[in-house]
Amino acid sequence: MRWQKLVPVMCLVIACCSELSAQKKPFIDWANLKNPVLSYPNWSVKDAAMAYHDGTFYVFFSAFYPERGQVRCHVAEISTSDFKHYSEPIFNFDGEEDGWIGMCSPDVQLLYGKYVMTFNAWGDKPDKPNQLFYETSDDLVHWSQRKPLALNLTETRDQRVIDAALAQADGGYYLVYKEQTPGIHSRPRMAFSTSLDGPFHYAGDGIVALLMKDGKDNGFFHENYEFLHVNSQWYMLTTDYLHNRLSVDKYDVQAPYLYTLERGSHWLKWTQGYTLDIPREKFNMESIDNAAALYDWRKYDGHYYLIYAGRDEGQTYAGRGWNQIGLARSKDLVHWSIPGE
Repeated sequence: MRWQKLVPVMCLVIACCSELSAQKKPFIDWANLKNPVLSYPNWSVKDAAMAYHDGTFYVFFSAFYPERGQVRCHVAEISTSDFKHYSEPIFNFDGEEDGWIGMCSPDVQLLYGKYVMTFNAWGDKPDKPNQLFYETSDDLVHWSQRKPLALNLTETRDQRVIDAALAQADGGYYLVYKEQTPGIHSRPRMAFSTSLDGPFHYAGDGIVALLMKDGKDNGFFHENYEFLHVNSQWYMLTTDYLHNRLSVDKYDVQAPYLYTLERGSHWLKWTQGYTLDIPREKFNMESIDNAAALYDWRKYDGHYYLIYAGRDEGQTYAGRGWNQIGLARSKDLVHWSIPGE
């Protein structure tokens, strides 16, 4: 019958239309998104990181909320395909089973074919200073057991270390983290190892210089580091803030700054620093873009993407305020747009 002959043709047309529809689907439906893209009514979420794999975005963050009699920090992961609908947490832990008060500040990178998540203990437990850890995964869902990171450099009773980030280069792993030792101004330290299990050794003296375009340090604290490799050049994104944390207009100054590695400096000198100009919106009137992470996703739609935390107050959640997560994107790392623009 005639209609039977038409069935294969109709199936072919439907298949072609479906393929064209899939091709037209944007990488991220920017026009129909609105910041904050991630928010919880009873959690303050910040220190966000992302990874993209097989059509799914995996989002990692610090989650502050009351538990066991006090506000604690937890490291959590969720997934989404569109930044509109999210999964339940893939994991959510605070390290209680190992005697820690909390866990904080995840960063995730694909290193030598394996996803590596770094994070640190949180809570300043007496006689147990914050330490660095890592876990690995092949699929961003199933993770290895927690392991200490660079313990040979950081295991002292008076040294507090946070905000680890790793980069793949020179046949091993460069590690940057924030070191706080009594009597010494907190500072970023740089180390290297051919194995995640160490031992790590300082790159040179391990003291990192972060310099602005005038060749000087901006005088701020530097923390929450992220590495980015673009066009054969290494960059480091940091969160910088004034010593008193407040600017003259009473807004919290915790902004992302991007620095460029000076070749031949053994990963110790980063120059040409400048701040990323992210728009202020209703959800981030006090702190615009804290603890940001930057991704080169130009191969998908021509844009770099920045994920960051914003807030309107800084009193709740143990002084962190109610943080929510926003996105911004750019084609040149200078001009930034927000969802809906």
